[in-house]
Amino acid sequence: MSGSSTPSLSASTPTLYDSERDMPNERTHLLGKRKSVGPLSPIVSHSQSQPQDQDQEAQESQEEGEEVEVYVPGKASFSQTLLNVLGDLIGTGLLACPVAIAYAGWVLGPIFLCIICAVTLWTLKILIRIIEKDRRMRNFADVARYGLGERAEKWITGLFVGDCCIWLIALIVLFSDTMEAVLPVFSSNQWKLVGLAVIIPLNFVPLRYLSYTSFLGVLSTWTLVCILIFTGLTTTESPGSISHPCLTDLFPTHGWIKLGISFGLLISGFGGHFLIPNLIRDMKDPQQADTVVEVAYGICMVVYVIVAVFGYLMFGRDVSDEISRDLAKTPAFSPTLAKIAVWMVALNPLTKLPLGLRPLCDVVYTWFHLQPTIYLPTKHTPTFASSSLSSPDYNRYSDSDEPLTPTVASSTSTLLVFPEIVHTKSKLEKQHDRRELLKKYIFRPGISILLITFFILGALVLPSFETIMSIMGGGLSVINCILIPLAAGSSLFGWTKKDKIVFGLAGLVAVVSVVCALLNESFASATGV
Repeated sequence: MSGSSTPSLSASTPTLYDSERDMPNERTHLLGKRKSVGPLSPIVSHSQSQPQDQDQEAQESQEEGEEVEVYVPGKASFSQTLLNVLGDLIGTGLLACPVAIAYAGWVLGPIFLCIICAVTLWTLKILIRIIEKDRRMRNFADVARYGLGERAEKWITGLFVGDCCIWLIALIVLFSDTMEAVLPVFSSNQWKLVGLAVIIPLNFVPLRYLSYTSFLGVLSTWTLVCILIFTGLTTTESPGSISHPCLTDLFPTHGWIKLGISFGLLISGFGGHFLIPNLIRDMKDPQQADTVVEVAYGICMVVYVIVAVFGYLMFGRDVSDEISRDLAKTPAFSPTLAKIAVWMVALNPLTKLPLGLRPLCDVVYTWFHLQPTIYLPTKHTPTFASSSLSSPDYNRYSDSDEPLTPTVASSTSTLLVFPEIVHTKSKLEKQHDRRELLKKYIFRPGISILLITFFILGALVLPSFETIMSIMGGGLSVINCILIPLAAGSSLFGWTKKDKIVFGLAGLVAVVSVVCALLNESFASATGV
């Protein structure tokens, strides 16, 4: 071909890097057929020549492209992430902590609590190590799939979704029951519908702003703890007094079924692993993730010990599965403090429901390919100096109001030259823009509302709070917080003897806890208790 028909690249022409050929393949288990790219930097030549035929070729090459997902760093600070982690950990399991100690006794109960805290913190750090290998991972299912591969994806996602669903339904039930107690103008089922109207708007708030609702949840928890301590110290007669404690036991006296339930009730409070990957992804400095979870677990352990010890001493063998109920029944308990305690319990679920919904919605968005994407041309024709070069607009499809700056998920960046198109968009890019607008304003909000409605319906047929917390803790929480992180980490970093022992014991505990929870529910139904 002649030189006039095919422009040659002179010394002044920039060197072009083929992103498919010259860089490592970034298609991972996480993103499947899609790939994530680094900063998209148009390269401008120092040459002053600008042939008209090259402009036409550049415009034509824009007609073919693909949608890609870009890793966008989070904006949450250390304190915001810490509040969200605390809001995730200190929740419904706290209310059932005294009855769990009552079922296990003073000897086994604290041992169970310490073991659960240590093991779940260890497995949480395993999840963090996996996330460090690929920052593009969005949620718990992505992390588990990265470690265990595509074959385990369906099972892992199913367990993850099941754990989220049961936890969210338990929160809705707790909210409706406590609101019925403090404001009996509506029934429990009617309060569930009221909760629907409150939860839907909160689900669309960015995670970093949900830290303020998490702070409200932490504040309500500490208020409840302070009321519990104050009541125990000021009450002079049993029940409800520390100076005159109720009858307690060193060893289990409620039977083997209740002992099996106790482990599930305790671990349900530490079963928030499925939210942690979302919170770490939203961090401005993910390197601080270890410190965040260590501080959060330390605070969480102190709160759980205080509530467990005071609750068991104050109400003894007859302590219920919701300590707030026992406080309200205390003879010397102030009516004003009773209302405050119940309000604190009612507010807590509302601060946690948006956090719990976020990772579940994220998984469903991934199933239906509704995650935000950008349009990236697949054909790149060398262009020369121009007053304006087009590049993807990252802010157009984002749910955030703040500008987005894509960064590289790996150490290798991709240099791409974009065609010279000043004021026009290709047909495919316009189609992509329309799809992104539909995803942002129609499909993603619609799925969120449908999920919330589903949980409200599930809460209408929920069994007892004690049973659902035990199933969630002893079954799903053990699987999602111990077994899956341990298996994923060991498949990447290698199995050790300690890993195998913990894995086997945790699997046995999960089976025993679920069986005991089901037997307990059957016994309660048969006896009408």
